[in-house]
Amino acid sequence: MKWSHEERKQKLIELSDRGPELNEKAGSEIFQMEFVDYTDDNEYILKYYIKPWQCNPFGNLQGGMLCYYIDATAGILSWVSVDCDPVGTVDLNVTFIRGVPENAEYILVKSKVISIGRRVVVATADVYDPDGWLMATAITNTTRLLPPDPNPTIV
Repeated sequence: MKWSHEERKQKLIELSDRGPELNEKAGSEIFQMEFVDYTDDNEYILKYYIKPWQCNPFGNLQGGMLCYYIDATAGILSWVSVDCDPVGTVDLNVTFIRGVPENAEYILVKSKVISIGRRVVVATADVYDPDGWLMATAITNTTRLLPPDPNPTIV
């Protein structure tokens, strides 16, 4: 982590403003996220606005969308924490606690890196509704995608 806390915070603010870029590539307004905070204890908080089409037939935010929000938040934080571009998700373990109702305007995703290894970054993420209820919790492993070894060992 060669960046100071303030430098990481500025980088996270920049990376959190990806909505217009992603929406332009998708051809419609799909993603709307907003930087909330990068706390003194290195917790990264993003707000994601929910759109009606993201809900399942039961009236809750579709689980895959929730996984996307978790992965995006933890992935951005992992990348900035190790200053390695790019990183890739190895796995994502999500525990759904409550359904996010379709009338919820947004969710908050709070992520924190808990371990940085040579190749793998482990982060947690918790999802809250606007009333502060815990909706889901997750742990993810992200790998640093380093250039290929010019002299690979053949096994």
